[in-house]
Amino acid sequence: MKNLTKEEFEIYCLLIAADADFDITKQELIAMGAHTDPVMFVKVYNGFEADNDMERIETIRECKALYIKDELDRQNLFDKMKKVFFADGRFQAAEQSIFTMLRKLI
Repeated sequence: MKNLTKEEFEIYCLLIAADADFDITKQELIAMGAHTDPVMFVKVYNGFEADNDMERIETIRECKALYIKDELDRQNLFDKMKKVFFADGRFQAAEQSIFTMLRKLI
């Protein structure tokens, strides 16, 4: 997915967190969508679903350069992702692996 705004980028990262165990739960959707414009969320979700793993990584790399300017930006994004990772009350091995990968990538 190309040309994301900062808010769209955050939603995209949250979707990666939610999909880490290959099962986006209702609790994770609620955690992501609670403070998001529903139309924007659906747009980003559809783009996320259309992307393959390599496209997702490339999207993160491109947007990171635009929107993650310092450690505070990075920490704020990871705080939001942690809420999604733990929204369903679990933090499985697959999720831990994706979290570690995102820590290295962002």
